[in-house]
Order: sequence, then structure tokens, then C-alpha cells
Amino acid sequence: MQLLAGQIAIPRTRSRGDQLSHLRHLTERMRAVCIGGTPDLIVLPELAAQEYGDEAFACLDALDDDLAGPVVMAFTDLARELGTTIAFGMARRAAGRRHISQVLVGPDGHLAGVYDKLHCAQFGASGEDAYFSPGEQLLVTEIAGWRVGVVICYDLRFPELARRLAREGVELILHPVAFSRDFSFASWHAFVTTRAMENQLYWLSLNRAGDDWGQSLFCPPLVDDDHPPLAFGNDEQWHWLTLDKETVREARVRLPLAQDQRDDLEVLPLWRPD
Repeated sequence: MQLLAGQIAIPRTRSRGDQLSHLRHLTERMRAVCIGGTPDLIVLPELAAQEYGDEAFACLDALDDDLAGPVVMAFTDLARELGTTIAFGMARRAAGRRHISQVLVGPDGHLAGVYDKLHCAQFGASGEDAYFSPGEQLLVTEIAGWRVGVVICYDLRFPELARRLAREGVELILHPVAFSRDFSFASWHAFVTTRAMENQLYWLSLNRAGDDWGQSLFCPPLVDDDHPPLAFGNDEQWHWLTLDKETVREARVRLPLAQDQRDDLEVLPLWRPD
């Protein structure tokens, strides 16, 4: 699989006009990056369609969208034009609620998947609970012959979620984030590396650009001296990433976790002193 990861700069967006201007300039940059070739998948960060933070969240009446609105249509038109799948973040309006969603649109212009963030963050620089509702389902989809799952930002901290996706045969997890430089930033990469290696799959943790953001991480299924994670800088960057199924297979052979893991851990008795 050829994957194009965009750690993008996102300007102030407090109105639909701000947002549409941002999307217009973003899609122009995406076209330019794809002049030399077409990836199988383009990935953008959490809430890529807008600014992140309380000031922007207070303007969600002007910024949110359903699956037939201007945000989705901008990426749908581009996916059809380029002939690729695009995964992008947005504030999604549905059934009287709002979700932090990652939406996938395919090269035919049809919806290829929707995932609503399961765990809304309410700590550090994140104040999502007042504006968004948690999702109620998982997403596993197929892109270019790969089983792909999606989690969003804070979802990373709950290992059972990634483990469930791995049991569903996922080989790549897309992890769009909005990690700012609060206390949680320092442990972010350690969690990504752990989740990729314990589930033996590729993991793309993709942030927005900027001095207060940045440092996206692409992690292979087995990290060693020959296969280090790829860390981005802080500025806007577009990385072409090649994923290889043989790399996944080799990781699972070299480190046979599925074979060695015990299935009785939940029922083993606890030692107690006499």
C-alpha cells in the first residue's frame, strides 16, 4: 500500500467562510503533492476540517457537517478527481448529537467508512465533553487489499480497543490526533510504539502541524534497529509511506505473541498469603 500522510497546518476557523477557505487551500496543496503519483490512501488529522480548541468548538453551529454537507463534499470531489481514498477528520452532526469523526471517502466518491471517537478527552488542553458525544461502534474497512481500523487521539490510551481491532484482522490502524503540548504529549509516542508492537501492525498517529502540535509518528509492526519509527517535525509535512504485508508477517514470526499468549489470564487465581 502507498499511503500519503499529511501533517497539515490548520488556520483559525470560526465561521463557515473560514472553513471553506481552509478546505480550498488544503485541497490545492493535496493536488500538488499528488502530481507525481496517486497513493492508495491519503490520511489527514483529527478534526482536519477546522481549528481545535474551545474557541472553535463554541462556533460548531457554523462548522459542523453531516455526511452530505460542504466539508464531506470537498473531500468527496477530490477523492473522485484523484482516484484515491481520503480519510479526514470533522465535527459530524447526526441525530441531534455531535461527534469527533474520521470519515473515509473512496475513489468512486462513495462513503468508505465513518468512525466516531469513543473516548472524548476532558483533561489538559482538551475540553471535548461539553461539545461532543462519544461514538457507539467500531470501524474496520478494506483499502487496497488491507484491513484498516481507525481510532482517534485519546482512544489510544485504552488497550482493549486496539486489541479488538487486531482480533478483527486489522493490519493498519489510522490514529488521527490533536495532541497539543500539555502533560499528555510526553507519553504519546511511547503509547503508539507499544500499541503497534503489542498488536503487531502498522500504526499511523497523525497530528496537525505547528509549534504547539506536530511530531506525528509512523510505527512499523516490529521496532528494532533496522525498522525505527518515523517521527515528523513540527511544520506541515507530507510523507509517502510504503506498507508491506511481508513486514507484518515477519514481525509475527519473529515475535510469536499470538502463539505464546496465554488465554487463561482472566481466570488465574491470585496468590494470597496463608
